[in-house]
Amino acid sequence: MLCRYEAYLRANRHWLFKEAPRRADMRLYEAVYHFNLYAYLDRFLRRRKGQVWPEFPTGNGKVDLLIRYAGREYAVEVKSYVDEYEAALRQAARYGRQLGLSEVTLAFFVEALDEANRARYEVVYTDAETGVRVRPAFVATDA
Repeated sequence: MLCRYEAYLRANRHWLFKEAPRRADMRLYEAVYHFNLYAYLDRFLRRRKGQVWPEFPTGNGKVDLLIRYAGREYAVEVKSYVDEYEAALRQAARYGRQLGLSEVTLAFFVEALDEANRARYEVVYTDAETGVRVRPAFVATDA
């Protein structure tokens, strides 16, 4: 699903983020990616009788997106390039444990990513403390 979203983002980035709020360093705020992904998933899943909720409470914080589709629950934590990779993996695993999920997707938005680094970092991580699998997926924005 995130591969489809990345293709959508690349095809439409010339207008999609044109007027989006930016930080002092001119990078987009993480919330811009979060809500854009939410809107994309909402449109996609609604047609297929799925649902998505933003900022869903876990008891240990809020996971960015909670998805219900075909009788199953999924969680997506959204991070930007400024976040620490290992800490983000552990945080997503904690959210998964709080939600009773065995797996969580960690969507990492980055400006660019070569195939060597994609292969290096898009590896399923199983948290030793929680037992939750975190599936990192990088979304290159080319911004």
